[in-house]
Amino acid sequence: MIDGYCEDKDIADRFASVFQAACVPNSMHRHKELENKFYARYSQYCGNEFDDKSITVDLIQQCICDLKKGKAPGIDELTSEHISLAHPVLAVHLMLLFRMLLRYSVVPDGFGYGVVIPLVKNTEGNHYATDNYRGITISPVISKIFEMGIMRLFDDLLTSDPLQFGFKQNSSCNHALFTLKTVINHHVANSATVSICALDISKAFDRVDHFALLQLLMDKNISKMLIGVLIDWLLKSFVCVR
Repeated sequence: MIDGYCEDKDIADRFASVFQAACVPNSMHRHKELENKFYARYSQYCGNEFDDKSITVDLIQQCICDLKKGKAPGIDELTSEHISLAHPVLAVHLMLLFRMLLRYSVVPDGFGYGVVIPLVKNTEGNHYATDNYRGITISPVISKIFEMGIMRLFDDLLTSDPLQFGFKQNSSCNHALFTLKTVINHHVANSATVSICALDISKAFDRVDHFALLQLLMDKNISKMLIGVLIDWLLKSFVCVR
């Protein structure tokens, strides 16, 4: 039972409405303002040159090797094992496909189809309320390979503040807590008073405006081809709840 619903379809519909509500802008006025500002800037934007021949068979094979095994399939029912155990010629076909996607700034419609699975956040909390669940999205495995390839090619440009610990490789809450504790201990040892303000922003990750993020990428002079791919990808993003 979830929020008073018992039937599978009713529960799925309830989760769908909750996740949908979390993925809308906080302010439609601000959203339109950012959208207009982005497209006005994008029409004149050039960005760094990017050679799509940087996408090689070796790069694709590395990404395939890095796929995590034993994961649930996407909506196309393909798993990472289907790709890693396929004939090596598949890497050649994917290389040609990915070059075309970047060259023409598009992605297949299927790249945007995901499956959301609700997971319990606090195992000791209420298992019958949607508030105690977060959704993880399972994307098509081929789109994951494309994403991994992009991250490898543009990783040196996609940097963030060293004091940001969330959503970064080899970084976790433990690093943030250690930094906080070290700062506090330093000031207390020097007879200073420390005041702390903590903000728990609900659905902050889901509600970040895409057009604000795209403008940050332009600030970093990211290739216009990649930004075009991301625009097309975001416009084709749809999910269903399992």
